[in-house]
Amino acid sequence: MKFRIYRALARAVVLESIRRKDLWVVAILGFLILLASGALGFFGVQGLQLFAKDLAASVLSLFSAVVAVLTSCRLLPEEIKQRTLYPLLARPISRLDLLIGKLLGAVIVTWIAFLMLCALTAVALTTFHVQFEPIMIQYIIIKMMGLVVLCALSLTFSAYMTPQAAATMSIILAFGSGVIVRGLIMAYNGVGPATQWIYKLIAAALPQLGVFDLGGRAANIGWSPVSGAVVLQLFLYMATYTGAMVLIAWAKFRRQAV
Repeated sequence: MKFRIYRALARAVVLESIRRKDLWVVAILGFLILLASGALGFFGVQGLQLFAKDLAASVLSLFSAVVAVLTSCRLLPEEIKQRTLYPLLARPISRLDLLIGKLLGAVIVTWIAFLMLCALTAVALTTFHVQFEPIMIQYIIIKMMGLVVLCALSLTFSAYMTPQAAATMSIILAFGSGVIVRGLIMAYNGVGPATQWIYKLIAAALPQLGVFDLGGRAANIGWSPVSGAVVLQLFLYMATYTGAMVLIAWAKFRRQAV
């Protein structure tokens, strides 16, 4: 029964994204990538495998993060603003079910956009005769896990903030959490033991999205994939952090007057 509810809610998110032409924008961006790669190939830029792969990973990371944030941040506010939330809650659907279903929809939309970009980028890289290695498949899988965390984070922010503020905070953490953590480590080493736990707590609460990005590793030639134990740890982190974000969003959403 729960699966049917989640599937229906997720399907509605995907259809709404298609109606809003979000995925068409992604397709256009991918087409521009193809044009750019074709132009470089026309001017004879060869032997730049490292540069091309690193650029491709950066483009994929940027566009997929933007899609994840924008898709997730608008789900709850739009349901409330357009009053489409009332017929949903009138059915035997709890608010927690609604959050989970919406999150699944946002993840599916983000994954579709990411895989579209991956496919078009792969075509672009073939113009440079780039050698595809197993680690690139692993990069895609682990990156998709990181996008789940980002979607959950953005959805949680949208339960407590306006969509614009939620999107801003999500983008900052998506690309700046690593810098913030490094700053916390430096501050941690400079304070006494009595207050170090505060920095540990803040660092643990921040999303470690950088651990899901193997772009730098995948851009090199001849690097082997990471071990299965590491992938399992990343999966457990994804599941734990996503679950925590859903519960935090539910704590606010279940008391919210709609």
